[in-house]
Parts: sequence; structure tokens; C-alpha cells
Amino acid sequence: MRREHFATLRPLCPVCRVAPLAITSAIRETADAIDEGILGCTNRDCLREYPIVDGIPIIVAAIRAWLAANPLQLLLRDDLSPEIESLIGDVLGPSSAFDTLRQHVSIYAAGHYESDATASLLLCGAADLGGGPILDIGCAVGGTTFALASRFKQLTLGLDLNFAMLRVAARALREGRVTYARRRVGLVYDRREVELDVDRNLVDFWCCDATALPFADATFGLAASLNVVDIVPSPREAIAECARVLRAGGSVLLATPYDWTPTATNVEQWIGGHSQRGDHRGASEPQLRALMSEHLEIVRDEERVPWRLRMHERSAVEYDVHVLVGKKRSSS
Repeated sequence: MRREHFATLRPLCPVCRVAPLAITSAIRETADAIDEGILGCTNRDCLREYPIVDGIPIIVAAIRAWLAANPLQLLLRDDLSPEIESLIGDVLGPSSAFDTLRQHVSIYAAGHYESDATASLLLCGAADLGGGPILDIGCAVGGTTFALASRFKQLTLGLDLNFAMLRVAARALREGRVTYARRRVGLVYDRREVELDVDRNLVDFWCCDATALPFADATFGLAASLNVVDIVPSPREAIAECARVLRAGGSVLLATPYDWTPTATNVEQWIGGHSQRGDHRGASEPQLRALMSEHLEIVRDEERVPWRLRMHERSAVEYDVHVLVGKKRSSS
């Protein structure tokens, strides 16, 4: 966790939502960052604690439940040789938690660092910067975060709840190159390294919930939320939170393929994708526009932007992503 980002963004406790967090323990640190430590709520009636692991602060309200649900993500080593990683993958087999994590990291790392698909979403949005820091919600392995920082030359923060992906991003931040296992076929993965040509001093990565952002109102000048609203428990809360932390005149860049699944979002929370007997006939696009318009002025609307995800060397998934840019009204 970079001290500059922490001091500039002044995160709030996600439980009491009123008191700022303080660095109560810096166990391992470098010149400008804390690699391992503890953040504490300064509210005497709260006093919740949040760990910093591998340079990533975990600022989540239900911290006990999150830790209980993600022990493998948190404790998984990233220093194993390709040979040992391969052997463990073979022994645990397909559909194991270990292989599921490897597949997810492979898909998103290839998409962020060895393809221009995600970058095309940023270019399509062409969002203006309203002044102030940038927030990348659902940053995954961090490629969009680095791209936003390079484009706008502003302090940029990437957020996600997937710690395994954040660890890839945080390691890239430290080392200046992305290292990951790219799936070739089945349980066979090839170790990949991609050099970064970006200003890493502007970037940091935190583990936070998109539906309960630990920041005061009007903190950011630009917020990006690429392919996130269809994988959170409450898309409405995620959009409202995104608008809340935005400064007047700032922009939200939102993209989604509307790839709804009940394992991520209960059907009742879907924006479209059901109830086709209603006025919108189950369409997601008009409902998302209406929801965004409650908080923002929509200034750009692209219904079909190609987005391709590599599964393995003989398989890929093609999406047409809906991209919207919203501007925060001065009276909002």
C-alpha cells in the first residue's frame, strides 16, 4: 500500500462509514509503501482492524466472512516454480479451487496485458477527467489501472475483491513486469512474463467492495467500472456508490456485457435479463440508462463494443459490450 495513496484518498472505515482509517502497524515496508501491516478505525466505538497483505490493504466491512471465504486466495504462494505449480495442478485436478483461480488469472491477465480488447473499452469511452484521482473499480489484474494512469497522469487506484488477481497486479507494480501462468489446454499452463512501460508511481491496488466504497463523497475525478455491474450482488448499489464518490463534473466510464449469473447476482437484482412481460421486455440497456440517469448525465452511449476473452489456445469468448459515459451533475 503506497503511503501517498493512503494519505491522499483518506479511506473511511467501511463498517461505521464515518471515521478515517489510520496505519496502526507497519510490519514490513519499503521506502514508499507498506507491504504488511494493519489499518485501524479511529472511531472509539468501532475500532475495526483491516490487514495489509502483500502490499494490498483489505478494507472490507465483513472482514471475518471475507477471510473465511478466501483463505486460498490470501495464502496461496506466488513464488513456486512452474514445475511444482504444474505438479500441484495435476494432483488437485480440474475444477479444484486451485485450478479455478489459475484459469481466472490466465483469462484476465491475457486479456489485460496480451490483448488490446480491454484497452479498446477505455478508448471507446473517451471519458474526460473532472480533476482529481482516478478509481478503477473491478480492476482484476490491473491492466486497466495502469492504462488509466498512463493516459491521464493522475494518481490512480485499482480495486477488486479477488485477491488472487490483485496479487498479480501488486507484483507487477513492484517488479515492473507481469508474471502469470497462461492456460494452454486442460491443466497445462505456460509461465508468461510481460514487461510494463508505464509510470508505476501513480498506481496502487486495494481490496475493497464495489457496493460499499470506503471513501468520502466527491473524492475522485474519474471512476471506471469495466464489466463489473453484472458480477456484483447489487448492481444498483454499485452504480450509486460509483456516482457518490465522484466529484462534480467528473466522469463515470461503465461497460458491461450483461452476462448475468445467479452465482454472482440474485435474479431479483439483475438489471434486465428477466421479466420479459414488462415494459422493457427484459432488455437490460434501457434499464441501465434509466438507473445511471438517476445520478449522472449520460454523455456517451455505445451499445456494441467488441470484447474478446481468451480461454485457452483453442478457445475464446466473444462479447458485445455496452459502454456508457456519465457526467456528474454539479447539483448531484
